[in-house]
Amino acid sequence: MLPTQDVLPTQDVIDHLAERIERAYSLRRAQWWRGCSTRRVWSAAALRLWQAHADDSQLPLDSELFVASQPISGTLADPWSELTQPEAAHRYRGQVRRIVRQLRAELKREIKLAERSIRRHGTLEPAVLAQSRRLSPLGCYIAVQRMGRSDLARRFVAAAAEQHRSCPLYQAASAWLLPAELYPFVERAEDKEAVHGARTPKRSIALN
Repeated sequence: MLPTQDVLPTQDVIDHLAERIERAYSLRRAQWWRGCSTRRVWSAAALRLWQAHADDSQLPLDSELFVASQPISGTLADPWSELTQPEAAHRYRGQVRRIVRQLRAELKREIKLAERSIRRHGTLEPAVLAQSRRLSPLGCYIAVQRMGRSDLARRFVAAAAEQHRSCPLYQAASAWLLPAELYPFVERAEDKEAVHGARTPKRSIALN
């Protein structure tokens, strides 16, 4: 039995995750016949993903990445064993951590490039950094913030926040490079409730 958390997902959240998981699985299993399984398997997989996120908030509720993290191979499709077992959450956690390490390495390289560019030009010019194809907005933002120029960092905030939206794992990757309070994207409370669900007697479901 999966442990019950203080906050439970709503049925709408589980249904949304389940639909995305089924769609992603169907793309990986092109020859899979949908009639071979029941709707319950997708809800069980969604609960497995949600529980992994509840246990570790750095794991996003990303159905497509969850499915992509599983070693789905062979000719016999078995979503029950491939997606709903504890091992599926472990594989997902490992994949997310690998991606975070890769993103952190990329950001470190960008910060070094930005610092070299600033030393070479002898001045901190946001326009010069923004023109470099080897620097992302988030990399520029972090580099400028680390130099104590929050006034100039504001020029990169919007683009850096958009970069986060394209891959929320950038926030975890930035943890050792930038104080958490300076990260350029803050999730609103209402967004968290809509995504994660809330404990409500009529709409929440137990994790059995």
